[in-house]
Amino acid sequence: MDATENMNDAVPVQRPWIRRTALALAYIIVWVALWHTADAFNRMSGFNLWTPCAGLTFALLLEYGSRALPLPLLAALLAGWPTWSGEQWPYGLAVSLGPLPGYLVAVYLLRHHPGGKRPGAWRFDDPRQVATFLGVAALSALFAALADAPLSQAAGGSPPGGAWLEMVGRSGVGHFIGIATLAPLVLLYVTPLARRWGRGESGHLLNTVPDIESPSVRLSLLQGGLSVILMGVLLWMPHWLDQSYPFMALLLLPMLTWIAASHGTQGVAPTVLLYQLGIVALAITANQPDLMYQYQIVMAVIVVSGLLTGAVSQAQLADTARFHDLVEVSSDLFWEFDNQGRLCDLRGHFSRTVGAFSNQLGKNWREYVIQQESDTGFAVLRVALQEHRRFQQVTLRLRLPGRKGPVWTRNNGLPLFDDSGEFRGYRGTTTDISDYQQAEAERQRVEILLQDYDRNLEAQVEARVVERTRMLAEVSLRNWRLANFDHLTGLPNRNLLFEHLRKSLQQARRQWRMLALLLVDLDGFKEVNDTFGHDMGDELLRQIAERLRQCIRATDTAARLGGDEFTVVLTDLERTDAAEAVARKLVARLAEPVSQGEMTATVTASVGIALYRPEWPANLDMGMALLRRADAAMYEAKRAGKNNWRFAELQELESE
Repeated sequence: MDATENMNDAVPVQRPWIRRTALALAYIIVWVALWHTADAFNRMSGFNLWTPCAGLTFALLLEYGSRALPLPLLAALLAGWPTWSGEQWPYGLAVSLGPLPGYLVAVYLLRHHPGGKRPGAWRFDDPRQVATFLGVAALSALFAALADAPLSQAAGGSPPGGAWLEMVGRSGVGHFIGIATLAPLVLLYVTPLARRWGRGESGHLLNTVPDIESPSVRLSLLQGGLSVILMGVLLWMPHWLDQSYPFMALLLLPMLTWIAASHGTQGVAPTVLLYQLGIVALAITANQPDLMYQYQIVMAVIVVSGLLTGAVSQAQLADTARFHDLVEVSSDLFWEFDNQGRLCDLRGHFSRTVGAFSNQLGKNWREYVIQQESDTGFAVLRVALQEHRRFQQVTLRLRLPGRKGPVWTRNNGLPLFDDSGEFRGYRGTTTDISDYQQAEAERQRVEILLQDYDRNLEAQVEARVVERTRMLAEVSLRNWRLANFDHLTGLPNRNLLFEHLRKSLQQARRQWRMLALLLVDLDGFKEVNDTFGHDMGDELLRQIAERLRQCIRATDTAARLGGDEFTVVLTDLERTDAAEAVARKLVARLAEPVSQGEMTATVTASVGIALYRPEWPANLDMGMALLRRADAAMYEAKRAGKNNWRFAELQELESE
């Protein structure tokens, strides 16, 4: 008994290795069989019509990465080895192994794409991902063709007289069709089953068998039968007409579009394989090698159109399914009415009125509204409907079938317009809030009673809170002004200046306008302090600050850096002469006498101007560079005789 238990315990450990080995052998066998089958088709048609092994290799590498490379290598060697002659075996070996580097690069791009491989398996329900997949597959097919065509010609596998470019095109299309027809099919259907079987979940494989009674399965069988009939017609048409028309195979596209709209990519993948097999048979029976390339082009168009259409349809089907699921589990009512107010769709339910709306379609929604003169919700709704605007959280009283008494509801609606902008109705939701409304009414009644008892106390508390809030606001405002404004002049200080300068630089860069920073330094301020005292100096600074405010616009900023230094930021400048005009105005205005009582003092100003251009960076470092350049220009103005202004050198500022 112990031995039996030990054997049973050992089975789960050994079985995965056995299963994986079996899967690897099955892959090699299928790969070799496909290779010989395709080779037989190509010999019968005299043309490299299809390379299905490319799709099998691509799917394996896409699922497992480079660690699975030994399997297609071994399969290619086993498939091609019997056909290699003594002198041409190096070319045959290169033909078998040459496309693999291109497949590896393509798979690497897909697996490391930001929207690429999802956990578990590659999925084809995103049109952008499918387009990426097809583009990368086309590039890898081109690489394989560039490696395959000359080597095949050298090995004797192609006519020596064939045009090299035509050979590359035919081989590339064959590889692309092989990838596009088989890789999605393998990844969608075969890979999940193989993954489960390799993990020992074979018991769950029966759950994947579809139910024949399902409407979706019946539709699939109908579509498959019609596809077979259509392929049969196209297959025999060359015999009837004694002439082949490859592009008539595009008649398969409407059927493929129907399948894509019904089943998404999961229905397209086996269908395109069926079409490919039919086209291969059609090409073989036609026996017209000059038309083979056209058959390839037609199949490539069918595959690309089918996969992209399937991805779009599957994404739409997923969105529709999510919406239906939400409707089924929601307790809200989902409705839609036309531009005349007639109900045209009702879904969902209230808790006990599931079947109450079965015969209400076509009636006007206003029949259910209980309107009152004091009903503000209806007034809001009426205005929104007149202006064709959306409305949210509108409370209405409704008279609903199957419910006794009025029902309080909360309603949300979204206007609907057609492609020409014509209003065609509304779509929205209705939520039953009767229980909430009753609870709210009871709460309001209790609240009124409590207010009667506590009105005085609440008033006192509210007054204290208001007073405390006011005091805190005053203290906060006072502290903010102390931190950001000069207490003497009332101008912004250095801290607030740098913040304004940073925002002004960013605005100038966004609006692609120039900005000017003016550094103003008073000439002779120290003599005023020494002669008339600090009181006169303070009064002079206050008047200078007021004159600065008068000389600039409301959108500009004047600030005090400290001592007798001031800064002006001029924004929204189109030309440099605007900054020069402000500097000239400042110099003239600040030179006017300042009086305090019987004392009169006069100072002048030296102004340095630094210009900012929008192509430069807009950050605080640039602001500091502007300030340094303006300071240097101010000293140039002082050396030039004071009571003057100078511009900073633009090339010097640009180099910082």
